[in-house]
Amino acid sequence: MKYMTFNSSCSYAGLANLLFFQGIDTEDRVIALKMGLPYLFAYEDGQYLSGPMLQGAKWFNLYLHPIGFTFHENQLSREEAGHYLLAHSPAMLGLRVTPQSKHAVICTGSREGEYDFLNNKHQTSPEPETLHLTESELLSRLDETVTIGVLKRTEPVPVNLRPYLEQSLNTIRSLQSALIAFCFQKQSLTARQQAMEALFRPILLDGVTMLELLEEEQLASYLRTVRTQFMKTVKESCPVILSSHLDMSLLTNAITEYAQLIAAEMETICP
Repeated sequence: MKYMTFNSSCSYAGLANLLFFQGIDTEDRVIALKMGLPYLFAYEDGQYLSGPMLQGAKWFNLYLHPIGFTFHENQLSREEAGHYLLAHSPAMLGLRVTPQSKHAVICTGSREGEYDFLNNKHQTSPEPETLHLTESELLSRLDETVTIGVLKRTEPVPVNLRPYLEQSLNTIRSLQSALIAFCFQKQSLTARQQAMEALFRPILLDGVTMLELLEEEQLASYLRTVRTQFMKTVKESCPVILSSHLDMSLLTNAITEYAQLIAAEMETICP
């Protein structure tokens, strides 16, 4: 059983668990560092993303292709999922582990009419390590559309990270501009709450987690300071101009330093 070792890494711990079934012993943070995850930012479906929010075949294969695997995804209806899992385990999918918690789990197979799952969790989490669900229980915990991922062995293929880093550098600069524009306009509580995920999370939460993996503690501490300031504004119901509540110099300089880390990493890779 491979556990989560950093924030929100359930899918990366899941990838480590899938690889363990293939005889590969690794863990979420090793995968993240090998594939350059701390240096990756993206803009997808109208939202900025970084770190463990970069999930799925496009991202996982940055790690997998060089070691001779590929991550293959299928989108199925909830009703099709159970039948598919019978023939394609081990497999990773999103499941409501509790009514309040949905995250990636590994279906390891079925027996006596029940589906068996590994719960990709922190080792100290009170959640169960394994789940055993009947088909009706499984259906009740799935979304209407389910993405199920499996590993397939392939010939090792090298991956050139440079184009991803170039795009990442453009994205973090775009994020910086979007954050500055947002912070200098009066924003309602609803707007600030929505921006928590779409704008602030990639740099103040997942970005901090990635900097911790890189052991860039000083830069992480700058962003944690701004995160604390931002979270205080979420408790205020009236509209606010965030630039009056956040250390904007600290925020913009920290993002600039982060961008410099990406640029430096890019220079280590031949064009």
